[in-house]
Amino acid sequence: MRMKKSIIALFLAPAVIIYLAIFLYPTLRTFAMSFYNIPTLSSRIAEWKFVGLVNYKDVTSSTYFIGSVKNVLGIWAFGGVLIFVFAFLYAAILTSGVKGKNFWRSLIFLPNTVSAVVMSVVWLQYIYNSSFGLLTSVFNRLGLTALANIQWTDNEHIYYAMIMAFSFGSIGYFMLILNAGINRIPGDFYEVATLEGASPWTKFFKITLPLLRDVFRTTLVLWTITAFNFFVWSATFGLDDPHTVTPGYYMYQKVFGMAKGTSVLNEGAFNVGSGASVGILITLATLIASALISRLFPRDRLEY
Repeated sequence: MRMKKSIIALFLAPAVIIYLAIFLYPTLRTFAMSFYNIPTLSSRIAEWKFVGLVNYKDVTSSTYFIGSVKNVLGIWAFGGVLIFVFAFLYAAILTSGVKGKNFWRSLIFLPNTVSAVVMSVVWLQYIYNSSFGLLTSVFNRLGLTALANIQWTDNEHIYYAMIMAFSFGSIGYFMLILNAGINRIPGDFYEVATLEGASPWTKFFKITLPLLRDVFRTTLVLWTITAFNFFVWSATFGLDDPHTVTPGYYMYQKVFGMAKGTSVLNEGAFNVGSGASVGILITLATLIASALISRLFPRDRLEY
């Protein structure tokens, strides 16, 4: 028995060492940095100035950071509704026996294979463009001049425009997970329901959704992690626009700074310790949200 445990420990040792080196050490170092005022990333430890909880106090009292938190919660809520409604819809259609499902599945997933930077440029330049963008052209063709005249990238609309663009590029990923979950459900359940006269909606709400409970919990946790770490689209859509800044981009601003005249610079940019405190807050928020989701959707032992 001891020999068996020694062999198991021997095989586990490399994984544990890699985890400690790649994940745990940076996390602990970031946590330690959050209590210091650090001028730059290359600053030596001797240059760090201990400030205690000042970084956390400054960040949580910043209207710019509070606004970024509201932005990311909106992305999580509105984007989540958009993504899961369409992901469920496409997953249900693809498992209903539609012809060419492999083609349609690949087509829906295609945006996920494109870089987020490229996708954001496409949306900004070729879809939201007020002169020749796709939305403007389509609405003009349909005679919907009021919608065609909307400036999608102005301060009033850019936040929701960013959410729509991001959701479009994320639907395919969650659709694949839900599609795999639906495929695991035995077809006998649906055949019996059909013989009993159940409608497609009844089968979806009485069979598909209940049996996808665990899968949905997993996708919701993944979406929460993705939303709370929202960064690239914020950087490409709004730069330092307070309507699109998220905690992840705010952290980037705090660590690397911005151009002169921005509100973040006035709050004291180039403080790596302050950026580290934002990173810790994001991590804590993600862990708490994931724990709440697990409590709201407890794991069920379903056998089928």
